[in-house]
Amino acid sequence: MQSKILTAFALSLFFLSSAMAGDISFNGFASVVMGIDIEDDGEDAGLDESPYSERTVDNLQESKVALQWTANVDKGVRFVGQTMARGNASGGYDMNYDWAYFDFNVGDSGKFKVGRLRIPFYKYSDYLDVGYAYHWITPPESMYSLSFSNMDGIGYQQNFENGGLEHSINLVLGSYQGDLPQGTEIVESKLENLFAVNWSAALGDHEFYAAYAQADVYIPSTGLAGASAYAADGGDVILNGHFVGVGYKGTFGDVAAYAEYSMVGIEDSLSPDSAGGYIGASYNMEDYTFHMTYGFSKSDSKSVDATTNATTDLNGDGNIDAIDTAIAQPTLDAISESLGEGDDSTITIGVRKDVGTSTALKLEVSMYTEDKIQTAGDAAKSEKEYTTLKFAIETMF
Repeated sequence: MQSKILTAFALSLFFLSSAMAGDISFNGFASVVMGIDIEDDGEDAGLDESPYSERTVDNLQESKVALQWTANVDKGVRFVGQTMARGNASGGYDMNYDWAYFDFNVGDSGKFKVGRLRIPFYKYSDYLDVGYAYHWITPPESMYSLSFSNMDGIGYQQNFENGGLEHSINLVLGSYQGDLPQGTEIVESKLENLFAVNWSAALGDHEFYAAYAQADVYIPSTGLAGASAYAADGGDVILNGHFVGVGYKGTFGDVAAYAEYSMVGIEDSLSPDSAGGYIGASYNMEDYTFHMTYGFSKSDSKSVDATTNATTDLNGDGNIDAIDTAIAQPTLDAISESLGEGDDSTITIGVRKDVGTSTALKLEVSMYTEDKIQTAGDAAKSEKEYTTLKFAIETMF
């Protein structure tokens, strides 16, 4: 996979540079993140609750390095590409081609884009991976929870002023193919007819944003337990997913307050609907930024619709009828209920120290608590608590 990415990168540079020698610029960013588990209620029971180990510092999981290149193709036309290597818990780096698109100027304040684009889910979507751009080591997972952030398609962005506000509208349309979580399973899936719109506005020191996205979600029935009864000929289960998000940031001298909130749901899916967000504040003192954030999320289990008809002969009588639906539904109900419902919260306290013009040092302590109620069979409640300490060096170049 890495060799293919590097080959594509080299070929794109070759063809672009032959026509635009001297018009290609490079920049990038890097984050080295080290973390350790300093308290974990699950350790005594032999459970690995925290994403970090209590025995040694882990410097891979959230570390990353990226190279971005911009080529001016013609007046008002450019190509933008970005390759990123992300650390993972298994001890290595995964390389991906995150961005690869052409953009075309439309008038003085519009841009039309074609290729692999960032999906504008959040306030920080455009620079989601650039740790230097915000005070956290990573944005709160209670809000920034989706497992994907890019898509293949087209987009349009328009900036304008109205009513004393500086507005920006960002629309994208396309598709995504890759791994998606479905309850406790990770399933190779597709999102088709993916549409997203993001509105942001600024009034002095106050910033606002709202976003909406929807897509048809194609999940292979063979990869999702209990779903094959509802897919014809072992094909895909087609669902409809949606995302809604809002956010605000206000700066009051040296103090800033910020919040985001989102709701995510997949209709007729076994996966619980979820909602989450964060509220926080920061204080700037020369080169230092002190901050505190409270993140929260909640998931609600579902009951499978009794009117949903099975499409597979489950009892072997040669017919697909109400009997097969009656057989399938309890299985799906049990799976859905076993995913449970619950809530979690994270309190993050940290400090950022700017070094020079493009580097920052960060230190954070995060205290995580989760309560989950599983309603399949006898009611059971599971709890998780752990505290992690993280240090990061973030830079842009």
